[in-house]
Amino acid sequence: MCEIQYLDSPKMSSYLVAFCLGEFDHVSALTENGVLVKVYTPPGKGAQGMFALECATKSLDLYDEFFGIKYPLPKLDMVAIPEFAMGAMENWVRIIIVDMLPCCCSDDDLCVLVISLLLLLLLSRK
Repeated sequence: MCEIQYLDSPKMSSYLVAFCLGEFDHVSALTENGVLVKVYTPPGKGAQGMFALECATKSLDLYDEFFGIKYPLPKLDMVAIPEFAMGAMENWVRIIIVDMLPCCCSDDDLCVLVISLLLLLLLSRK
């Protein structure tokens, strides 16, 4: 039997909780303020998450400075999944994005999506 323990979470509405089960690769980086950002991708596509990771870490740092409010949690996860009826969704510490192939989405489009979802996530929690 395997036991998994989680860090304490802030109080939040139950609809903000997200669980993603499956096999994923991931890339990660720290923001200037020490927030661990991870981008989870389908197996074998970890390198495709690097651009989204760069957009996310730079955006969090910019928002911290611009709004003068630090991101309140120690981590942020973004998950690219092959199919998701909503297209994209922001949860308290997880952003879910439908796995977009390069032929369907330019780097600029992906960066705008990541930045928009992060802004929505941050502003909706204040």
